[in-house]
Amino acid sequence: MQKTGIARILQLGRILRCIAGSYQERGWAVTVEIIGQERHLWTVSRRLVHRRAVAEVFVTSLEQLSSSEFAAGVQLPRTHAFFGDHSGVSEYQYDPLAVMEAARQAAIAISQQYFDVPYRVAYILRTFSGQATDSTGWYIGGTPADLLLTVRVSRVRQRDNVVHGLDMTLTAERDGEPLMAIDGTFSWLPPDKWSALRTDVRKQLGLGEFDGSPAPGPRAHAALVRRKDPRNVVIGPPVVDAETARAALVVDTTHPTLFDYQLDHVPGTLLIEACRQTALVGLGVPDLCLRSVSSSFERFVELDIPAECVAVTTDSSRTGGEVTCRVVQHGAPAAHVTLRFKR
Repeated sequence: MQKTGIARILQLGRILRCIAGSYQERGWAVTVEIIGQERHLWTVSRRLVHRRAVAEVFVTSLEQLSSSEFAAGVQLPRTHAFFGDHSGVSEYQYDPLAVMEAARQAAIAISQQYFDVPYRVAYILRTFSGQATDSTGWYIGGTPADLLLTVRVSRVRQRDNVVHGLDMTLTAERDGEPLMAIDGTFSWLPPDKWSALRTDVRKQLGLGEFDGSPAPGPRAHAALVRRKDPRNVVIGPPVVDAETARAALVVDTTHPTLFDYQLDHVPGTLLIEACRQTALVGLGVPDLCLRSVSSSFERFVELDIPAECVAVTTDSSRTGGEVTCRVVQHGAPAAHVTLRFKR
């Protein structure tokens, strides 16, 4: 029995020495180093990336390279209920929005781990863009995709000597081959300031305290937006007039990925996806793959009043196209998204 107990202690010690990543909660932190170059043993704490389901955590390790440079391990699953639900050629490739989600998670984790941002803050995504390469690394193979994100903080935003935002550039590679270049502007607010901001914004719109969103409206047919699962359709039946496609935003706050972490507004990932789906309808060209995203968010999109996605095709051919989108609510644009597709 004594030998068994010692063996278990030694085994636990080996596990702790190998853990990649960090853990932060309730004011205390435990940080453990990466051993060798193994970055994909398991995920970091779900709290570090503001996820509730462990299965939605893509970041597997964190490492500080300098005061402004960091590395993050990422593993993309070969199947995913949302990011892996596509038809046509996209069915056999990883979704660029999955890589951008991993980058978003890495940005949140780095801000907490290395810039002393408390866990209980609300993050605000102001700009978010990504440019995919033509790498064969996008294709789904016999093993999950182990990625390395190289992260550079290009600007630290401070107010009264307190950090409240970061500008970041992130480069994703797979097996040493560049996959995607991403950049984003992130900021955050403590709970009291977030509550005051949201109350003021809703008051300006003539809205009271948020008490729940209505049931989702009718959705477009899944096949029309290159999806298989109707639950992943986030726009209503679209209307196309020449180069312009329009569709109502469909928001399901029970969606296990888009609302894994409960929010009082529509998340940026859903807005970008709504633009992609509306853009695909407007282009009307089969087997197109998303290759670049450029997005900026001017206002919150509320959950309890209608919003519309408007997509204007600015360039189109049989091999691809570019679409400029905006999400409009309460008569004003809330988000601008430009997408480029390629066959």
